[in-house]
Amino acid sequence: MKKAIHQRLLIWYDIHGRTLPFRGTKDPYRIWVSEIMLQQTRTETAGGYFLRFTQRFPDVFALADAEEQDVLKMWEGLGYYSRARNLHKAAKKVAYEWNGVFPADYEQLLSLPGVGEYTAAAVASIAFDLPCPAMDGNLTRVLSRVHGVREDVGIPSVKRQLLALAQKDMPSKRCGDFNQALMDLGASLCCPGTPDCDKCPLKSLCDACREGDADLLPVKAVQKPPLEIEMAVLIITCKNKILLSQRKEALLKNLWVYPLAEDVSTETEVKTPLGKMGLIPLSITPLEQAKHVFSHRVWHMQLWHIEVEEAKEKAGLWFTYEQMQSLPIPTAVKAARAAAEHILAPEVNFLPLQEHRSLICDTARVYCESWQHAHRDHATPEMKKEYTPVFMEMILRSHLDSEKAVYALQANGQIAGVLVLDKKENELCTLYIRPVMQKRNIGTKAVQFAIEQLDRHRDMKVTALEKNPHATHLYQKSGFTLPSARTLLNKEYDLWEQILIRPGEKE
Repeated sequence: MKKAIHQRLLIWYDIHGRTLPFRGTKDPYRIWVSEIMLQQTRTETAGGYFLRFTQRFPDVFALADAEEQDVLKMWEGLGYYSRARNLHKAAKKVAYEWNGVFPADYEQLLSLPGVGEYTAAAVASIAFDLPCPAMDGNLTRVLSRVHGVREDVGIPSVKRQLLALAQKDMPSKRCGDFNQALMDLGASLCCPGTPDCDKCPLKSLCDACREGDADLLPVKAVQKPPLEIEMAVLIITCKNKILLSQRKEALLKNLWVYPLAEDVSTETEVKTPLGKMGLIPLSITPLEQAKHVFSHRVWHMQLWHIEVEEAKEKAGLWFTYEQMQSLPIPTAVKAARAAAEHILAPEVNFLPLQEHRSLICDTARVYCESWQHAHRDHATPEMKKEYTPVFMEMILRSHLDSEKAVYALQANGQIAGVLVLDKKENELCTLYIRPVMQKRNIGTKAVQFAIEQLDRHRDMKVTALEKNPHATHLYQKSGFTLPSARTLLNKEYDLWEQILIRPGEKE
């Protein structure tokens, strides 16, 4: 049966195995990083983070030499930040004690900070082809069904039984592929709940399929519900600065958060933590509510905006909008971050170029810089050479000559972008934000301004590159939806343009 299991599974895997950014490599560094990321994180989410993380830290020496705050910032949004801190510690050990060489030894890999039995087995098998079963949730589920293990898989003796069965099933070669095949089978066919047994390559060998109780396996004890906590999140501002503190507690340790206060739910109660920080409020305004679920607790958050008259150092550290962007702030307080960005975002002015023709040259330079940045990955070399500030000025003047509304976006006294509207066609033709001014809510304000200038009672149109999901998301937030229409701009670069429509409002 052992030979039948791995033979059938590997044949299936060669055809149906998932294509993932971290697959197809034997580099133990990249495998290790991906496996740490995949702990408590969906595969679809981890892929993008893996590419950005390994681009920023391409090898173990780059990661070891980085500042912890830089590592946490690159991890921002993945959650379970102790993984990032341990990743950093382990990188230092590999780089400085092992000369940057990952050992082809399960026990030594297990000695690294943050590396448990599963991760050590995954790296050992995938990078070094060692016969080590990587017992994650998928393998536990598949093996308990195939071998008919009907006891609680959380019991240590049952865990040892499953590990022994996995060890017997392990082939002499392609051990890493075998582990990944089991993972993919568990993620695609042998899913939690009701599996798709008819398509499973192990159907005829599976005890649970034969007995008809696959949907009941694996057996797991009922877990205790997470602790529910009422949490006030204090967005405290003074003029153009905001107060943040670095967590010392184990949960979200070393990350930057807005002041938190448990069991605080009224304006009067909010004044108590403010008093402890020596802050005198000018205003206290309740904002929206938010919720974040940790593995062992749930935060039910009420957001408050407090404006104070003096940014006292006793309270903590105060940051500008720009400085806040560089801090590692956890997803747990993403609603508060969005509210803080909205409060601190720079005021945007829309200057019509028809009335300020002296701005055309400056706006053309910003237009060129923004276009080059937006198209850096898919414009042809010829296009990049052609789209100069002089060329962009010609485009702006042609828009003016055709009676389109052309605006320079101004923020903090600087030209931050360009906006072109065709009021006859009810279309947002062009919107580019200067790279250094992005992520400051300027794009959202520009789209809202465009909606106000165009005819709300007619369908509005805007186009966006398919390879620019940030632009698509920006427009969809403001009510634009994707129809089926798309246009091929460049076949060589597989570059497509898509049309989004904002339906006209009824009177």
